[in-house]
Amino acid sequence: MSTYNGEKYLREQIDSILNQTYTDWRLIIRDDGSTDKTLQIIEEYVKKFSEKINLIKDNKKHLGPQMSYFELLNHSSAEYIMFCDQDDFWLPYKIETTLTKMKDLERIYPNKPVLVHSGLKVVDENLRVISDSFWKYQKLNPNLKSLCNLLIQNNVTGCTIMINKKLKNFLKVFPQNMIMHDWWIALVASAFGTIGHIDEPLVLYRQHDRNDTGAKKYSVKHFLGRVVKFRDSVESNKKIINQGKDFYSIYKNLLSKEQQEVVYNFVTLFESGRHERVYKIFKHRFFKYGIIRNCGFVCVMLIPSNKKQILNKLNK
Repeated sequence: MSTYNGEKYLREQIDSILNQTYTDWRLIIRDDGSTDKTLQIIEEYVKKFSEKINLIKDNKKHLGPQMSYFELLNHSSAEYIMFCDQDDFWLPYKIETTLTKMKDLERIYPNKPVLVHSGLKVVDENLRVISDSFWKYQKLNPNLKSLCNLLIQNNVTGCTIMINKKLKNFLKVFPQNMIMHDWWIALVASAFGTIGHIDEPLVLYRQHDRNDTGAKKYSVKHFLGRVVKFRDSVESNKKIINQGKDFYSIYKNLLSKEQQEVVYNFVTLFESGRHERVYKIFKHRFFKYGIIRNCGFVCVMLIPSNKKQILNKLNK
């Protein structure tokens, strides 16, 4: 668990872990420089549950959630690792259900890195249900888990993830252009192992005014609002491309020839002419989930390279 100024909801989250039906676990917490009572709350739990809960004190501050989680990975030698946000609520059977799915997949793929993730319920700050399905709320499809899909769109939520040790061993380098830790881990799992999902929601995904990331309901109105902001769309795609470039740089020699071709064609999209970009998108199936999203992505890719600066100026 990575924490930062999370005093308001932290007790509920830790209590939800203590109340799990599966009890053979250890909670490792790293704080990223909180200035509220977060550390005081953690130390209370550490004192009371010293055999179950550990606090890492490394004197590093403000790494951000991405790098903080990877710092935590270095402190775990467990066969299975889960990621936990400070403000959600785990349903009592979350660990048990996820571990069962993990072991089922390991029997099928005994020598592979494995990632398991689950559905979530979207709730408000008082845990009242906003949507029974995060995937439906954001129009995401967890079945889209090939490398060509995950390069362009993530559908794996960090607070639902369990990884095995074989996958952890691939996570040695953490790039500057990584958008979020869950997206990066999903990319690695897709390339070198397998991803399984549980349709059942196992987490209450709390939405409040201090979410680092959150669940924004996907609708035509929301999409059109983003399309109007061409500058934001272009910049967002550039960030995704840059993340792909880091992935290609780090793992190129471990990828198969087919995977190398897919990733290379993705990361060089902006270096191609606009018609070639669209050709590459369809050839390698760089598709998001949903017709509207894909139409928007293709439209952005149809902007001639020499007109992007003009559009950026117009949208400022």
